[in-house]
Amino acid sequence: MHPDELVVHLSAAIGAHARPLLEQLPLPERLYLARRKDLQQRYSDPVRGSERLVWEMSAVARGEAAMTDIAAGAQIEDWQGRRVLDVGCGDGGFLIAFARRGARAYGLDRCPGNIAGAALRAEAWRLAVGLTVGSAASLPFGTGSFDAATCGDVLEHVAEPADLLREIGRVLRPGGILWLASPTRLHLRNLLRDPHYGCFGVALLPRRSAAWYLSRIRRALPSPAHYEVECLPTYGRTLRLLRQSGFEILSGEYHPLAALRNPDLIRSRWKKQVGKMLLSLGFRGLMGAGFSFLAELRWPIRLVCRKRL
Repeated sequence: MHPDELVVHLSAAIGAHARPLLEQLPLPERLYLARRKDLQQRYSDPVRGSERLVWEMSAVARGEAAMTDIAAGAQIEDWQGRRVLDVGCGDGGFLIAFARRGARAYGLDRCPGNIAGAALRAEAWRLAVGLTVGSAASLPFGTGSFDAATCGDVLEHVAEPADLLREIGRVLRPGGILWLASPTRLHLRNLLRDPHYGCFGVALLPRRSAAWYLSRIRRALPSPAHYEVECLPTYGRTLRLLRQSGFEILSGEYHPLAALRNPDLIRSRWKKQVGKMLLSLGFRGLMGAGFSFLAELRWPIRLVCRKRL
């Protein structure tokens, strides 16, 4: 089928609102969508469906952005032959990005439907990837079997983030790289509009209250049982869990927080001296609390970490 004919076919299946995005997609992504059986169910709603389509079709670009982050933080640009695991791989966009650069890409997801979608996507791109249905809390891989791992927008969906991070640390070799991203609970944008359901204030509610509110009041879910978010993490607690799990932060940390641990990271000479003076006077706790609060409000989690040797 001609690429333009694919756009017409997909627009008819999804709706006219999808056409502008479909016209921008590369041919393999159009082929991937054409092979899915659930287009109407997933994307037909002009608002929520369009948002989902934009998000899922940006997955390959987000994987490429993760590689850019890793190149900046860990100085890794050559992925040829490296074993990479995407934890919570969804429909496999990150796997495509890494496999295109020569990596041996493996994806794990607890949802069989997502794994089936990832298989269709890899087939459309004509790339070989490894796919496994399983739990992020108990990864079915050997200790030290991966050079790098990515974990994007998964932390908020697991009951025990500490177990997830320890498992990722276990399957990484010493010195292995983790790219981690997640929305945060106190980020101003998420308070105004929940990142998963688009509703005000949901990020602050306990899990049961959020599920009840979204299903009974907002009618965004068929029932409370369909609520898939455990708890949005906080920026500060995630940093602590990473360090407790054996990781060091290479890049992405809110700079003043890193400077509190090592003022020599500050480039400006006078700012460095002021920082050292304030720390010597015992202001570390007060400054740390202030900077942590700013980080919670302004910064989502997007970190490059290294497993300690």
